[in-house]
Amino acid sequence: MLLPLIQLLLVCAFVLFFTMPIAFVALTCNYLFTGNYRRGVLITGSFVLGAVASGFLVWHLVPSGWTLPFWTTLAATVDAEKYGHPIEHQAEQIMTVLFFAAALGGAAGAGAAALGTAGNPRAGNPQR
Repeated sequence: MLLPLIQLLLVCAFVLFFTMPIAFVALTCNYLFTGNYRRGVLITGSFVLGAVASGFLVWHLVPSGWTLPFWTTLAATVDAEKYGHPIEHQAEQIMTVLFFAAALGGAAGAGAAALGTAGNPRAGNPQR
């Protein structure tokens, strides 16, 4: 029962990593040209910043015995022939923890931005 939930959360996190930067760029462009959606820019920007910061933090917490760089670790998650099954399995575990931590950090950043701007009329759309 727990495994499907974990897999669903991992898929949602993976989708958010691609969609939130696009939403951030789109809302930022809209804000620069029209002045609308200031709160949306803050929330999506906080998600992106929180996800990146959490990802960096988790990557630096990887044990010192793991000597592969990030991109090689990412490649090792799908290439058992080149790196071997033990390396592939450990790389998968590291990347799964990294994705979950980044998703939680992004959600925490977006939630903090949403709560911090909830009652602030200056954070929303300007009154014209």
